[in-house]
Amino acid sequence: MINMTGRNWEVEHKLVDCAMEHKKLHNLYLDADFEDRHDDALFYKSKAEHFKSLVDKGIEYEPKF
Repeated sequence: MINMTGRNWEVEHKLVDCAMEHKKLHNLYLDADFEDRHDDALFYKSKAEHFKSLVDKGIEYEPKF
């Protein structure tokens, strides 16, 4: 048996799934809008629209730098 102590096997993902990010940001937008946090709502809405446009264009992943 191999001793794996001290090794970090987690890989940091360099890509963002556009559909999942759109869903997450849309839900955050709805929550912020419901709670009357207008600045946050506008931010989340613009980011959600960005990812929605990528999904509509057929882009599945966006690189994260």
